Amino acid sequence: MTLSRRSFLSAAASVAGAGAIAPAMSSIALAAAPKIGAQVPGIYRFSVGDIEVTAILDGHLGLDPSLVVGFDQKVAEETLKQNFRSPNTGDMSISVNGYLINTGEHLVVVDTGTADLMGPTLGRFHQNLKNAGYNAADVDAVVLTHLHIDHIGGLVSKSGEKLFPNAEFIVHEVEHTFWNDENTRARFPKDLQNFVDLAQNASKPYDNNKTLISKDGEFIKGLDAVLLPGHTPGHMGIRIHSNNEEVLIWGDTIHSSALQFANPDWTIAFDIDQDMARKTRRTILDRVSADRTPVIGIHHDFPGLGHVRRDGDAFAYVETSWQHKL
Repeated sequence: MTLSRRSFLSAAASVAGAGAIAPAMSSIALAAAPKIGAQVPGIYRFSVGDIEVTAILDGHLGLDPSLVVGFDQKVAEETLKQNFRSPNTGDMSISVNGYLINTGEHLVVVDTGTADLMGPTLGRFHQNLKNAGYNAADVDAVVLTHLHIDHIGGLVSKSGEKLFPNAEFIVHEVEHTFWNDENTRARFPKDLQNFVDLAQNASKPYDNNKTLISKDGEFIKGLDAVLLPGHTPGHMGIRIHSNNEEVLIWGDTIHSSALQFANPDWTIAFDIDQDMARKTRRTILDRVSADRTPVIGIHHDFPGLGHVRRDGDAFAYVETSWQHKL
């Protein structure tokens, strides 16, 4: 329906006619309904040219300020206020998103969430994939921005079986080499060394159908690899392009939309190379704010799609409007 003067007046007339029954309705006591206490399934579709993308919410997790390197309490509180958020930094949370890309020829998943590895507020990726109308067996490629736990959790079952039985496993060669290097474990504190085991265990079942990206550029029609190192050595983005439209999935370039656009030099404790992560973030923020490329973040507030504009020496994030027509 298109809103016009005629449709508006027609609707108004209908309401006026219905007014005769209002007194009777007002005398009926309505039963109290229990509160639901949860959001509806996290699914959102949008198009990039002829390519359809479905954002799939895995869940959310709290962001402890102690994980933000460079964090300043007063600056953070003011930044949160400016973004119309609670200034209580103890209440910060971030989304964990994944994406399904339908190119018309391929069904491609980008990142798979956490499964049951990180608590009860997460692990809904596979259920929401089904809610979106897809089966994991129909997916023919799974692309990983990097091999951290909150991106690889949905790759395998508890027994180590592939959850995407027909999918090609695609990751950057540098990333794969890093997590399979015998010296990598020693780079982590003891309480985080299981990250290495998780990365290896999640990728090993796909050894017979694995592609390692060695350079930037198209690896599936409509999808380009873009190396964005720092968070991890082989952290990469995926540029979706079709019919002169494009979107950049930039992985974990930003963890906190509320804080890091305004404070782009703040990093996250899990950035393996802090200086490189900071440099990469600045470079890509400069680029997408200048050329107005939309971006998708795995930890942006769901569905994770927006634009970046420059704001003095920093940046601001502008969420895209709801896309009604695909």
